[in-house]
Amino acid sequence: MLRSAFVAFLGWLPAMSSAAYAQRLAPPERSTSPAEDITVSIAARAGGKSYEASGPGTCQHAPDASIRGTSASLWLVQFAGSGKGGLKQLNLTLWRPKDGDSDQLSFSLETKSGTHRIETGGPGESAGEGTVTILPSGPGGRLEVSGKEANGKMIQVTIDCSAFADVASDGG
Repeated sequence: MLRSAFVAFLGWLPAMSSAAYAQRLAPPERSTSPAEDITVSIAARAGGKSYEASGPGTCQHAPDASIRGTSASLWLVQFAGSGKGGLKQLNLTLWRPKDGDSDQLSFSLETKSGTHRIETGGPGESAGEGTVTILPSGPGGRLEVSGKEANGKMIQVTIDCSAFADVASDGG
């Protein structure tokens, strides 16, 4: 009986060591989400003034999303600066419909001298006009915003994202 138990134990030994070995080979879990590791660099010209800022921010992208029943790609960028260089905050939401319809852009740039906004393509009233060029590069890329505020003042902004995280789902 003792001999049978010993043989059974020896039979289990390779399986136990394989599981332990596989656990050691697994990559370590990240302690931070990829969104926390993203650097945003901004160069802007708005209201006749130039602004530059760089630091941690949020860059997200969903290649397959939808807005009001229309299949679209979504880009989100958020940046809160220290105020150095005059740039306080930037928010960009871009919906690009896959059917070729016009983009829906919500863009705001808050500086020490005021807030600059462009809102186009949404269900509400538009404010200004603008286009966004997207230039992917590795896990990140560049978004180039070019347009006019409702008052006619030009806005030119280049946003470099070190990476794009997935857009978090609200489960709804």
